[in-house]
Amino acid sequence: MVALAIFSAAAVVWAIVVVFFRYYRIWLFYYATASVGLAFLLIFGGSKIIPLQTWLEAAAAYHTHHLGQWLGVPTRIFEAAPGNILVAIVVQEPGWTALQVGVECSALLEASVLLGLLLFYPGWPWPKRVGLISLGLAVTYIANIIRLLFIVLTVHWLGKQSIFIAHTIVGRLIFFVLVAGIYWYALTRPTIRALGQRLQQVV
Repeated sequence: MVALAIFSAAAVVWAIVVVFFRYYRIWLFYYATASVGLAFLLIFGGSKIIPLQTWLEAAAAYHTHHLGQWLGVPTRIFEAAPGNILVAIVVQEPGWTALQVGVECSALLEASVLLGLLLFYPGWPWPKRVGLISLGLAVTYIANIIRLLFIVLTVHWLGKQSIFIAHTIVGRLIFFVLVAGIYWYALTRPTIRALGQRLQQVV
C-alpha cells in the first residue's frame, strides 16, 4: 500500500508538470520531464507495484536456458528463493555454476528509458512512435538475451574463473554496444535526418 501511494502521488505530480510544460509550449522541459519521469514511474511500478521485473527476469532466464540447450549447453532453471530465478550451468569440472538473473538482467531499466524517450519525442506521428517503440523494445529484449547467452556460453566453455570477465566486463560491453545501436537507429538517426530535411527547406 505504501508503494502504491508513493507511485500514485508521483504519477499525479508528474502528469501535472508535463501538462504545464506542454500547455506553455516549453518543449525542452516538457520532453525531459515527460520521458525521464515516465521511465522512473515504469521502473518503480514494474518492480514495486506489479511483478513486471520478475516476469522479465523469468522470461530472460527461460529463453537463455532453451537457447543454451539448443547450442548444446546443459542448463537448469530453479528458484533459490521466491522471485529469484537462476540459470545453473551443470556440466563443468568441477561441479556447476549458478547465475542469478536479477534486475540488471531483466532489461527493465533500458526498456523503460527507451519507451519514455520515444513516446514523447516531439513532432513524430503516433504510428511512427508506436512502430519504433515496438521494434525498440523487442530488439532491446533480444539484446539482453544475447548478453545472457554470451555469459552462459563463456562460463560453460572457460569455467567458473571466467564469470567476472564474462559478466562484469564483456557482457556489459556487448549489451552497451547493442543498446547504443538501438538508440542510434530509433532516436539519433531519425533526428539527424529530420534536421537535415529542415536545413534543406531553409536553404
